[in-house]
Amino acid sequence: MIWNAAFEPERMVYAPGYENALHFSPRFRDFAEDLAKGLVERFDLRGKHVFEIGCGDGHMLDLMSKYGAATATGFDPSMRAKSTPFTARDGVEIIPEYFRFEQLDRPFDAILCRHVLEHLDRPRPLLDDIRKAIGDRDVPVYFEVPNAGWMLRTVSMWDVIYEHVGYWTTPSISTAFRRAGFQPVSVAEGYDGQFLMLEARPAAPDPTHLAPGASGIAVDANAFAKAAAGELSGWCRRLKKLSGQAVIWGAGSKGITFANALGDAAAPLTAMVDLNPRKHGLVAPGVALPIVAPEALREIKPALVLVSNALYEDEISKEIRDMGLDAEIAVIAG
Repeated sequence: MIWNAAFEPERMVYAPGYENALHFSPRFRDFAEDLAKGLVERFDLRGKHVFEIGCGDGHMLDLMSKYGAATATGFDPSMRAKSTPFTARDGVEIIPEYFRFEQLDRPFDAILCRHVLEHLDRPRPLLDDIRKAIGDRDVPVYFEVPNAGWMLRTVSMWDVIYEHVGYWTTPSISTAFRRAGFQPVSVAEGYDGQFLMLEARPAAPDPTHLAPGASGIAVDANAFAKAAAGELSGWCRRLKKLSGQAVIWGAGSKGITFANALGDAAAPLTAMVDLNPRKHGLVAPGVALPIVAPEALREIKPALVLVSNALYEDEISKEIRDMGLDAEIAVIAG
């Protein structure tokens, strides 16, 4: 298990203002649509009831309802006193609180939990609560986390962020679920390898289970540690030689972590660009770069656009060319 042993949970408060939506990207919207449709079909959820733990603004709840779920209920404390268009469908509801076992007091036929497990300093109690609530029923669960295996293979050090206390691999997540009383049906890599996607059914707990593959993870982790310093040094040299301004496209964890890691080499950076209008006018923490809409690039005229995630390179490149800009485009991560 890859773990931040120095993590202090009291530093992390998921209150209103926490923003992690990815659905402003067409590429991500396509992924989410396919995921929701597939879960409804595989879990036979038409006319049934879905819970999502850590639902954000309810984008996935809306999609589950769109593809046939009778009700889709989410839990997320960051939505307190916030409005969202994704609860407009009948049967879609967000409870703006941390999930607690007592809240499973209404009918449910599936539980989803996406990009939450990596934030928990004690993940096992959540799995135990869900398993206890399911009891003797055959209720499927779907969990999605960043894929630490991909992070290690691609030396994506920008995915090592304080909000993520745990970094899940296929062996570690399989082990955790079997010990908590779930039988993984599948553990697959998705979103071009960047996500781990686990589907599981309730089973008898196997408290001593240890999935194979741990030794391979240790080898990759050691290689990652050696390669990361060289990767960062290369970016620092490149930026120090740059003539002109640079921007980072993607004001999420990857882009912000990258900018802060550069130190003095970040001098050419002028702004961070993001499609999410809720971020515009804000400042990236630490490095204090302004977050702007893509249209601002017409005035900035950057010499270099750094793409924080390779998955979005094509759509970003097209938008830059459509603006008539002649910037060099380089991908930071994977």
